[in-house]
Amino acid sequence: MKKQVIWFLTMVLLAGGATSCTDMLQEETYGAASTDEFLNNPENFELMVGQTYANIKWLHDHWTYWGLCTLTADEAVCPVRQPSGHWADSDFWEKLNTHTWDAEGEAFNNVWYYCNSGAVLCNKVLDQLETYKNKFDDETYNRFKSELIVVRSFYYYTLFDCFGRIPYTENFSGEFVDLMEPEEVWKNLVRNLEEQAPHMPVASEPSWSYNYARATQGMAYTLLARLYLNAESYDVSAATVAEYDVYNKCIVACNKVIDSKEYKIEDEFFTNFAIKNEVSRENIFVIDEDGSANNMISAGNPMNKFRVSMLTMHYNHEQIWKAKVKPWNGFAASEEFIALYEEGDYRGLCDASEATGGTRVNGTKGAEGRRGWFVGPVYNEDNTAIAEDENKEKVILTTKLYGFDATYDFAFEATKQIKSPKAEEAEILKKQVEMLNEEFQTDYKYGDKIVDYFYPEGADKKDKEVKKKAQEDAEAAVKVYNETLNNKYRQERLYTQKADVKATTWNSGARCWKYEADKTGTYNYNENDFVFFRYADVLYMKAEAILRGGNGNLGDLLADADFQKIRTRVNQPAYASLDLNELYKERGREFAWECVRRRDMIRFGTFTTAQWGFVAGPQPETFKWFPIHRDVLGSEPRWVQNPGY
Repeated sequence: MKKQVIWFLTMVLLAGGATSCTDMLQEETYGAASTDEFLNNPENFELMVGQTYANIKWLHDHWTYWGLCTLTADEAVCPVRQPSGHWADSDFWEKLNTHTWDAEGEAFNNVWYYCNSGAVLCNKVLDQLETYKNKFDDETYNRFKSELIVVRSFYYYTLFDCFGRIPYTENFSGEFVDLMEPEEVWKNLVRNLEEQAPHMPVASEPSWSYNYARATQGMAYTLLARLYLNAESYDVSAATVAEYDVYNKCIVACNKVIDSKEYKIEDEFFTNFAIKNEVSRENIFVIDEDGSANNMISAGNPMNKFRVSMLTMHYNHEQIWKAKVKPWNGFAASEEFIALYEEGDYRGLCDASEATGGTRVNGTKGAEGRRGWFVGPVYNEDNTAIAEDENKEKVILTTKLYGFDATYDFAFEATKQIKSPKAEEAEILKKQVEMLNEEFQTDYKYGDKIVDYFYPEGADKKDKEVKKKAQEDAEAAVKVYNETLNNKYRQERLYTQKADVKATTWNSGARCWKYEADKTGTYNYNENDFVFFRYADVLYMKAEAILRGGNGNLGDLLADADFQKIRTRVNQPAYASLDLNELYKERGREFAWECVRRRDMIRFGTFTTAQWGFVAGPQPETFKWFPIHRDVLGSEPRWVQNPGY
């Protein structure tokens, strides 16, 4: 199946609203004859299978799963941008950051709907598969069946990860489905993945392009490993944990992925998140984005498009990049999370010598290429907050600041973002001249020629040698001036104000460039494919399972070339030894903003402790599950709210 087919809409259409599990879908009536004719062809049925992936595209949005995972963990903050109050959104983001959410959040409703309707659609297509089973050979039938069950498992896993108690069902009967308790959901997901994973195709069978963004054997085993590793955090009883031997089973699942030889750790970390990241052989399961407005579920609602970089970059990056659209100046990295990164870590702060002002080079050029995904820390180098000027535009976001041509008037190449909306260009240039005078103790006025200053008193300005010397002196002054400014104003390019949930500035918070920003994209139609599962996670899950008591040789794993490359490719030393505390930190550094950190915090016992971020105090352990939205409960009164809400 070609990748664009994955999102093809077939006879089974998604409905806009839902009142029950099976009511989430509406079926357009075509008549028995046309249906029979359509499904007689296995290629046509594959379009039906492809449709089941559609709702996954909604899950990387900030108003769905990605937002819930990211804003509730210690890795991100969404400041309210003043003076306009941008990103207030009825305090929803603040509630996520402070762990004071309730059952009103739209994101809770969205995740519930898209995951449930996706799972129900899988059940419907499975039902159709059984109806037309005699039309397919055994191999084709089994391939469709396994793929549909694994995709359904992914939907239920995502829903389960958020809510614990979910309306789990493997039937398309139209009957009421009650909420299943977490342990039973976990058992069903494990059973299905154990049964189906061996029958799934590996990534390169029949080709990478055929299986790209599809469920594969590697994807199924990675999901299974996550379920085993997180069993205790999913409220699975100690008896069941022991019965299933979860840490050894996690290692077995990881080894299935490792032994397949289908994946590798890329030489360059940011290859996995580049605009054209389909070249990565580290990414196991992604949401495919082709950068077009046509690659959508609903033509009237583009919410499901990729826009991580759009929602974090400053408004003025539109002018800096000469981009087609204005970014949204929203999410930022939390200061605590930035502190996890050690000196020289290419995954952390932008290196001024390589990426001044946040300018990033292409992520395919190796270690000397793109460095750091945070555009500036949240403090000055002396640990003080950055003060803004009256125009709230002091934090500069570009490499070109005050460069000028020594042979002309002070035509500084000032970027538009430092220009107040109401200021005239001449006024800005005059201020820049004042900076020059202050720096070099000169007395230039706007419009003066720089070469005039360097003529000795009484010199013949027509003398070629005198003129040449004056020009050389002027060029030398330009060089000194630019170097001085580069040093003096580096903090204004690389540093931002401390991020707070009640921020009062446009510029607060370090910005995320982990996913390379596509300045050529229109609106949010970028071509970065969102990464759900990576090979690096498989290796680190195996290490953690060993550290938690599973059978395995940690020393052999630490010596593995791919395991070492996770660190060495980002300018960090390979681990000679490893414990759970360090692995927890390293997972944060490696998988930031990849829907991993929240579950990691729950598993390591830090999520509800309130020893981090903006959380005022500890919460009950039940708070690790999100509330079921009030509208969902209103639509089905027989369902009961999660404990603690």
